Amino acid sequence: MSTSADNKASITQESGPSAAVQDIQKKIVVRTADGEVFNLKEEVAMEIDIIKTFFQEDGISYETVMPLPNVEGWEMVKVIEYCTKHVELKHKVDGHKELKAFQALFVQNLSTKSLLALTNTANYLEVKYLLDFLCQAVSEQIKNKDVDYVRELFGVENDFNDEEYEQVKAEAPWAHENLNNDLH
Repeated sequence: MSTSADNKASITQESGPSAAVQDIQKKIVVRTADGEVFNLKEEVAMEIDIIKTFFQEDGISYETVMPLPNVEGWEMVKVIEYCTKHVELKHKVDGHKELKAFQALFVQNLSTKSLLALTNTANYLEVKYLLDFLCQAVSEQIKNKDVDYVRELFGVENDFNDEEYEQVKAEAPWAHENLNNDLH
């Protein structure tokens, strides 16, 4: 059975060795919370520590479909895309420049909420380099945002009463200046 996510994952991963070499590479199959199935090249799958641990430490056969109950299909597509590019570029001399250009495009059309969801996914899957990049991207998107926006975004309850909040604002007025009122 082939899903649209299968096709996306396959398309994303075609930028590697020749088709003949790809045929002999081991594949690892994962299923996301929404039921999408992905066939990953072993080299890409081993970039994802939770998958690496599942198959290496537990001695589980590669024929086993690994469930990823905390990952949605769209998130897995993005993780595969990023890990595939990382594998492709990690041995290139000018890979850093190419990675920076890729990163800019990678987050270009993602909302802050989507970035947060993807950040949680990178954390769950234990892809440190992706997590580091996404945390930086989130910090750039919330830079100069109003504290109420940041609280709402992260689901943090305001534990100050009005008087305490005004006192904090008076003690650190610089933290409340030049804020971007655009909440998107």
